[in-house]
Parts: sequence; C-alpha cells; structure tokens
Amino acid sequence: MGQALRITFEQQDYTIKLLSPNPPAIGTTELEVEVLDENRTLVWDEKVWLFKENQDPALNGLADAIGRSIRLRYRI
Repeated sequence: MGQALRITFEQQDYTIKLLSPNPPAIGTTELEVEVLDENRTLVWDEKVWLFKENQDPALNGLADAIGRSIRLRYRI
C-alpha cells in the first residue's frame, strides 16, 4: 500500500507508512508499519495498540497513537 500518514504525538511529527498491500479490514488486530525508519508490528491488546516485541516501554504511547490514527482513517 505504502500510503504515508502523519501524526503529531507529544509535540513531534511522525510519518507512518502502512506496509500491507491492502487496506486493513474490520477486526484487524495486527498492522505492519514503517515508523522511525524501522518496520514494526502494531498489535491490538483489547484496549490499546502496542509495538510487538517492544524493548522500550516509552514507545507504547506512540504505538497507541499510531494505531488509533490508522483505525480512524480506515474504520477498523
């Protein structure tokens, strides 16, 4: 797909690219994205979005903001 999305989180701008060739479907619980020049997987944890295999808990807020932005954009 490769569409770039932009969000502002904690007064910093981020560009996110969905790596899936198709738009996410309703009920999607994992999303492949490129953020901070790295490919990462977002996982829905029943209440928030988290980065899969995240070593830095400070990034959990960013992961949730990215996931919520994608959910609003694609109605998933």
